Amino acid sequence: MDRRELLAGAGASLAAASLGGCLDRYGVPEEGSGGGGGAPTLAEESFEMTDADCGTAANDATVGFDAEEGTVEVTGTVPGADACHVARLAGADYDPDADSLAVTVESVRRDDAEACADCVSEIDYEASFAFDGGLPASVTVTHEALGETSAVASADPS
Repeated sequence: MDRRELLAGAGASLAAASLGGCLDRYGVPEEGSGGGGGAPTLAEESFEMTDADCGTAANDATVGFDAEEGTVEVTGTVPGADACHVARLAGADYDPDADSLAVTVESVRRDDAEACADCVSEIDYEASFAFDGGLPASVTVTHEALGETSAVASADPS
Protein backbone atom coordinates (compact mmCIF):
# COMPACT_ATOMS: atom_id res chain seq x y z
CA MET A 1 0.00 0.00 0.00
CA ASP A 2 1.45 3.37 -0.85
CA ARG A 3 1.13 6.60 1.07
CA ARG A 4 -1.68 8.03 -1.13
CA GLU A 5 -3.93 4.98 -0.60
CA LEU A 6 -3.32 5.11 3.14
CA LEU A 7 -4.19 8.82 3.36
CA ALA A 8 -7.27 8.41 1.15
CA GLY A 9 -8.58 5.57 3.33
CA ALA A 10 -7.91 7.48 6.54
CA GLY A 11 -9.66 10.57 5.15
CA ALA A 12 -12.77 8.59 4.18
CA SER A 13 -12.88 6.94 7.61
CA LEU A 14 -12.52 10.30 9.37
CA ALA A 15 -15.32 11.83 7.27
CA ALA A 16 -17.70 8.94 7.99
CA ALA A 17 -16.92 9.01 11.71
CA SER A 18 -17.50 12.75 11.98
CA LEU A 19 -21.01 12.37 10.50
CA GLY A 20 -21.99 9.52 12.84
CA GLY A 21 -25.31 10.34 14.53
CA CYS A 22 -25.76 13.59 12.60
CA LEU A 23 -27.88 12.12 9.82
CA ASP A 24 -30.76 11.45 12.24
CA ARG A 25 -30.90 15.16 12.95
CA TYR A 26 -31.73 15.86 9.30
CA GLY A 27 -34.54 13.35 8.95
CA VAL A 28 -32.80 10.55 7.12
CA PRO A 29 -34.99 7.49 7.85
CA GLU A 30 -33.50 4.47 9.53
CA GLU A 31 -33.79 0.99 8.08
CA GLY A 32 -37.23 -0.54 8.83
CA SER A 33 -38.73 2.63 10.34
CA GLY A 34 -41.48 2.90 7.75
CA GLY A 35 -39.73 5.83 6.12
CA GLY A 36 -38.75 4.01 2.95
CA GLY A 37 -35.58 2.49 4.41
CA GLY A 38 -36.88 -1.06 4.29
CA ALA A 39 -39.98 -3.18 4.57
CA PRO A 40 -40.88 -5.16 7.69
CA THR A 41 -40.03 -8.85 7.70
CA LEU A 42 -42.22 -11.69 8.94
CA ALA A 43 -40.18 -13.16 11.78
CA GLU A 44 -42.52 -15.68 13.41
CA GLU A 45 -46.00 -17.14 13.05
CA SER A 46 -48.19 -19.26 15.27
CA PHE A 47 -51.60 -20.89 14.77
CA GLU A 48 -53.92 -22.62 17.20
CA MET A 49 -57.36 -24.13 16.77
CA THR A 50 -59.17 -23.04 19.92
CA ASP A 51 -62.59 -24.73 19.66
CA ALA A 52 -64.73 -26.82 17.31
CA ASP A 53 -68.37 -27.77 17.65
CA CYS A 54 -71.50 -28.28 15.60
CA GLY A 55 -73.15 -25.00 14.68
CA THR A 56 -73.78 -22.86 11.64
CA ALA A 57 -71.54 -22.16 8.69
CA ALA A 58 -69.89 -19.19 10.45
CA ASN A 59 -67.17 -17.74 8.26
CA ASP A 60 -65.53 -14.63 9.70
CA ALA A 61 -62.32 -13.18 11.10
CA THR A 62 -61.01 -10.09 12.85
CA VAL A 63 -57.55 -8.58 12.56
CA GLY A 64 -55.76 -6.67 15.32
CA PHE A 65 -52.45 -4.80 15.29
CA ASP A 66 -50.07 -4.28 18.22
CA ALA A 67 -47.43 -1.74 17.17
CA GLU A 68 -45.51 -1.99 20.47
CA GLU A 69 -45.12 -5.76 20.16
CA GLY A 70 -44.83 -5.71 16.36
CA THR A 71 -47.58 -8.32 15.97
CA VAL A 72 -50.68 -8.93 13.92
CA GLU A 73 -53.37 -11.03 15.63
CA VAL A 74 -56.09 -12.84 13.67
CA THR A 75 -59.05 -14.58 15.32
CA GLY A 76 -61.76 -16.26 13.34
CA THR A 77 -64.23 -19.03 12.71
CA VAL A 78 -64.10 -21.24 9.63
CA PRO A 79 -66.82 -23.78 8.82
CA GLY A 80 -66.26 -27.50 8.48
CA ALA A 81 -68.33 -30.01 6.50
CA ASP A 82 -68.67 -32.26 9.58
CA ALA A 83 -67.37 -32.66 13.12
CA CYS A 84 -64.15 -34.31 11.88
CA HIS A 85 -62.85 -31.11 10.27
CA VAL A 86 -60.11 -28.99 11.83
CA ALA A 87 -58.65 -25.60 10.95
CA ARG A 88 -55.09 -25.16 9.80
CA LEU A 89 -52.96 -22.31 8.53
CA ALA A 90 -52.65 -22.91 4.79
CA GLY A 91 -50.47 -19.87 4.18
CA ALA A 92 -49.08 -16.64 5.57
CA ASP A 93 -47.45 -14.72 2.77
CA TYR A 94 -45.89 -11.31 3.32
CA ASP A 95 -45.28 -9.30 0.13
CA PRO A 96 -42.67 -6.59 0.87
CA ASP A 97 -43.36 -4.76 -2.41
CA ALA A 98 -47.05 -4.35 -1.59
CA ASP A 99 -46.33 -4.25 2.19
CA SER A 100 -49.20 -6.68 2.72
CA LEU A 101 -49.80 -9.91 4.62
CA ALA A 102 -52.15 -12.50 3.09
CA VAL A 103 -53.38 -15.12 5.57
CA THR A 104 -55.20 -18.25 4.37
CA VAL A 105 -56.95 -20.60 6.80
CA GLU A 106 -58.55 -23.82 5.60
CA SER A 107 -60.78 -26.45 7.13
CA VAL A 108 -59.61 -29.97 6.43
CA ARG A 109 -60.70 -33.42 7.54
CA ARG A 110 -58.55 -34.91 10.30
CA ASP A 111 -56.30 -37.71 9.09
CA ASP A 112 -57.40 -40.03 11.90
CA ALA A 113 -61.15 -39.35 11.45
CA GLU A 114 -63.40 -42.39 11.29
CA ALA A 115 -66.91 -41.76 12.58
CA CYS A 116 -67.98 -38.11 12.52
CA ALA A 117 -71.07 -36.26 13.64
CA ASP A 118 -73.02 -35.21 10.57
CA CYS A 119 -73.27 -31.47 11.15
CA VAL A 120 -71.75 -28.24 9.88
CA SER A 121 -69.05 -27.36 12.37
CA GLU A 122 -67.76 -24.02 13.60
CA ILE A 123 -63.99 -24.14 14.03
CA ASP A 124 -62.46 -21.27 16.01
CA TYR A 125 -58.80 -20.32 15.70
CA GLU A 126 -56.21 -17.76 16.72
CA ALA A 127 -53.14 -16.83 14.69
CA SER A 128 -50.29 -14.48 15.51
CA PHE A 129 -47.66 -13.01 13.21
CA ALA A 130 -44.58 -11.23 14.58
CA PHE A 131 -42.76 -8.71 12.40
CA ASP A 132 -39.33 -7.10 12.63
CA GLY A 133 -39.05 -3.51 11.43
CA GLY A 134 -42.69 -2.44 11.67
CA LEU A 135 -46.11 -3.76 10.69
CA PRO A 136 -47.54 -4.48 7.25
CA ALA A 137 -49.69 -1.73 5.70
CA SER A 138 -52.52 -4.20 5.07
CA VAL A 139 -53.71 -7.68 6.03
CA THR A 140 -56.25 -9.86 4.23
CA VAL A 141 -57.71 -13.10 5.59
CA THR A 142 -59.12 -15.79 3.30
CA HIS A 143 -60.91 -18.98 4.29
CA GLU A 144 -60.97 -22.16 2.19
CA ALA A 145 -63.89 -24.28 3.38
CA LEU A 146 -66.90 -26.21 2.09
CA GLY A 147 -65.44 -26.15 -1.41
CA GLU A 148 -65.29 -22.34 -1.54
CA THR A 149 -62.65 -19.65 -1.11
CA SER A 150 -63.88 -16.49 0.63
CA ALA A 151 -62.14 -13.26 1.61
CA VAL A 152 -63.45 -12.76 5.15
CA ALA A 153 -61.45 -9.81 6.50
CA SER A 154 -59.10 -7.03 5.51
CA ALA A 155 -57.57 -4.38 7.72
CA ASP A 156 -54.80 -1.85 8.07
CA PRO A 157 -53.10 -0.59 11.23
CA SER A 158 -54.60 2.92 11.11
